[in-house]
Amino acid sequence: MTLAEARDARWFGPLAVTLCVGIPLLLLAITITNLARWSAANAEVNTAAGHLAQVESRIRAEAGRPAPTRGDLSALYLTAETGSLARAELQQRLAGLVERAGGRLIEVRGDEAPDTAPQRSIQLRLSLDIGNEGLFDLLKAVETGLPLLTVEAVNIHPVSGRSTGSEEANPALRVALAIRGYRRESTQ
Repeated sequence: MTLAEARDARWFGPLAVTLCVGIPLLLLAITITNLARWSAANAEVNTAAGHLAQVESRIRAEAGRPAPTRGDLSALYLTAETGSLARAELQQRLAGLVERAGGRLIEVRGDEAPDTAPQRSIQLRLSLDIGNEGLFDLLKAVETGLPLLTVEAVNIHPVSGRSTGSEEANPALRVALAIRGYRRESTQ
């Protein structure tokens, strides 16, 4: 086929127009698609960088706290010298934890053992109203904080007046807790 015959062909003209217009349009579409992908990836990178900055600030805050040395175990114990003072200290700490978790303390009862017998552990029984999320925060604070506190018993009921079948995101609960704190043996 000669060049003259090719020019006479009807498909050569539309093919040339299609190639001259279509290829740049195709390249433009690919470029726009790639720019959109890069923009989405940049947004994800910025989100991840923000999250990493938050994690880094938490790590720096924790690193700035003085860590107890291996030989210093005083942070594990209540600081009070007598049993009644230890009960008062434990009650104060627990009241603060309940308040920070968004609960309402109803009653606190303690072991009424005389101070003449040395006690290494103090147990308090708490009754409180708290939401479901607040209960998780309270239990986490009790179990992971210092001084060492242990949860001996938990009894949970929905607050009276609410149906047990209702589906709430953060239902009000009546909680009875038994929590034990420890004090150092007296060296006297």
